[in-house]
Amino acid sequence: MRRTNLFAVAAVLSVGLIAAGCAKPPQQELDGVKASMAAAEAESAKWAPEAWANVQAASNAVDAEVQAQAGKFALLRSYNKTKELVAAETKAIEDAKTASVAGKEKAKSDATAAVQAAKDSLKAASDALTAIDGCKKKPKEFKKDFEAMKAKYDGLNAQAASLDSAMTSEDYNGAKTAADALKGQVDAMTADVAAAKAKIKC
Repeated sequence: MRRTNLFAVAAVLSVGLIAAGCAKPPQQELDGVKASMAAAEAESAKWAPEAWANVQAASNAVDAEVQAQAGKFALLRSYNKTKELVAAETKAIEDAKTASVAGKEKAKSDATAAVQAAKDSLKAASDALTAIDGCKKKPKEFKKDFEAMKAKYDGLNAQAASLDSAMTSEDYNGAKTAADALKGQVDAMTADVAAAKAKIKC
């Protein structure tokens, strides 16, 4: 009877060891999280870089754990931690997706405001040119200077179309950068027109 019990215990231990030895990576979960990561990369990396960095760190942790288990003896492998890390990566991906939506909306809002500000500056510059052109008392050299100012304005005004194109293609960061630069140039030109107007005492 005692021998029978020993055999039973040995059998249970053997089954346990065999089961442990059969531990395999949770491939379905690993494939799923990789697919989710690939699907979220374009938007998240662009509009939520910090959140995307968290995803990459979580992905690296999963890969490191899988490799660590693969380097162990078969009977000692366990993928419980791997599953926990996969769950953490999945959450990081969802967080990044949420952050990317908010990031994109903010970028669009900021770009829209910058583009409008640039267009307002162009309108102010146009009004300034119209005002100085209407001055009754003009020096002989004024015509040449006015033509130069008008040509500069036309060149700057032509850039407004590229801002609209960037907004249409959802290049909000590029649109804002270009709009800010354009506004700076237009404002400087408007200041020059105002100085010229004051000089001719108009």
